Amino acid sequence: MGTKKQKIFESLKKKRKIDISKKFHACLIVLLLVCTMPAVQGATEEKSEVPGRTPFQALDDLYTVFLSEKLDRARETVRMLDDLYKTFIVLITAEYVNDPSVLAAATLSKRVFEVMSKKGWHKARLLDATGSPYNPDNNPRDEFERDAINAMISGKQYFERIETMDGRNYLRAATVLVANMKGCTFCHPDKKLGDILGAISYGIPLDERVHYLE
Repeated sequence: MGTKKQKIFESLKKKRKIDISKKFHACLIVLLLVCTMPAVQGATEEKSEVPGRTPFQALDDLYTVFLSEKLDRARETVRMLDDLYKTFIVLITAEYVNDPSVLAAATLSKRVFEVMSKKGWHKARLLDATGSPYNPDNNPRDEFERDAINAMISGKQYFERIETMDGRNYLRAATVLVANMKGCTFCHPDKKLGDILGAISYGIPLDERVHYLE
């Protein structure tokens, strides 16, 4: 069984190297075209009002394009995860939470967050905005989380920033959480429907992702 897993892992590593190689060579081709285009145009035109691009400027342009594409995909992932987790919390609360002694859906969600992070998919955390969290672990831990909560309190629905964590680049984003059903007030009795409870904070990798297979 171990040999089979090893063969699969080696196959995945080989495929990843091939994919990276293809991307690298594609970049080189585009860069060559961008850099030589002004010279070709100069041979057929007496004057050009547009100055030629240097290799570094062309590389910067390519990097900007790639980063923009990665950010778009990461933001789309945040929207999908946000719909998924919030729907999960609402359905669990509606179906199973009838009194404060029942395990809160938010607590169960945190266990899912931990598994997803451990497997290398993404990072997610519940953040408190009430000042008296049901679980002290939900207090903001760093500058991004504090800024995100301040943004939610000021009326924003979404907050994001690009940061490096553990040597990897991440899109860090946060979306608002409100008390939208009676079950929410079991854990937050001082809140009423519509009040802000906090946020869900996401960390989506912008670099090559590594998923840990069991």
